[in-house]
Amino acid sequence: MIIDSHAHIHQHDEHEIPEIISRALECNVSKIITAGVNITDSKLSLKIANKYENVYSGVGIHPEEIKSPISKNDINALKSLSKENKVKVISEIGLDNQNTSPDIKIQEEGFYEQIKLAKEEKLPIIFHIREENNDFEESFAKNIAINIFSELSIGDIGGAAHYFAGKWDYAKKLLDLGLLISFAKPIIYNKSLHETVSKIPSEKIIVETDSYPQYYKTDRSKWTEPKDISNIVNKISEIKQINRELIEEKIHNNSIKLLNF
Repeated sequence: MIIDSHAHIHQHDEHEIPEIISRALECNVSKIITAGVNITDSKLSLKIANKYENVYSGVGIHPEEIKSPISKNDINALKSLSKENKVKVISEIGLDNQNTSPDIKIQEEGFYEQIKLAKEEKLPIIFHIREENNDFEESFAKNIAINIFSELSIGDIGGAAHYFAGKWDYAKKLLDLGLLISFAKPIIYNKSLHETVSKIPSEKIIVETDSYPQYYKTDRSKWTEPKDISNIVNKISEIKQINRELIEEKIHNNSIKLLNF
C-alpha cells in the first residue's frame, strides 16, 4: 500500500471524485491527502475528506494566495480547521520567489505564522520553496525557509518538501533539520533528479502526485491522478536499485509516521 501525501482532488467536479478514489484504490493507494490553498479551499478539502473514508485533509494558505498580510481571522480559521479529526497536515504552504509572486516579506510572515500554528496543533507541514524562474542555483527563498525552520525547530513536528525538484545540497539541509523529501512525477522524466534520489535515505522519502484538474490537457485520460503514484514508486525503486515491494513498504511507513496515522 502507498499514501499520496499531496494532491488536490477536492478541486475536481464532485461527481468525478468517487471515480478518482476508486482508480487510486485499484492501484494500491490506501490514503490520499488533499490539500487546501486558502481558507475557502481548505474548508472544501475538509468537506471531501469527511465524505470519503480514505481521503484526508491538509489546510493552509498557499504563498500565491498571500497578497496581503495574513490576518488574525485567517489564523483563527486555520486553527479551527486544524482541530478536525481528518486534518493531518498544514498544507499547502511555502515561499514563491518569482516575478509575479506576492511580496516575499508578506509571504515570509504568512509562512512563519502557519508553521507556528502547526507547532501549536502538533501537525506536520508540507511545503514548497520556489525560486525565480525555478532557478535551482538561486537560494534567496531557500535561505529564508532554512532560517525559519531552524528558529522554530521544525524537526519537533516534521514535514516534507513537496514536489521536490532541487539538488542534493539543498535536500541535505532539509534532511539535517528533520524534514522529509516528497517526490512526484518529475523524477520519471528529469534525469538531473536521479542523483538526489539516489543519495536520499529510503527512510526520508515520501511520494505524491500533486494532482488537480488539468483543464489545459484536452485528453482527460492524460490528467495526473493519485493512481499514478505507482509510477513514481517504480522509478525510485529503479534509481535506488531496491526491490519494488520493499521500497513501497518503506515509503508507506514513512508517510504513516509523518502524518500520524
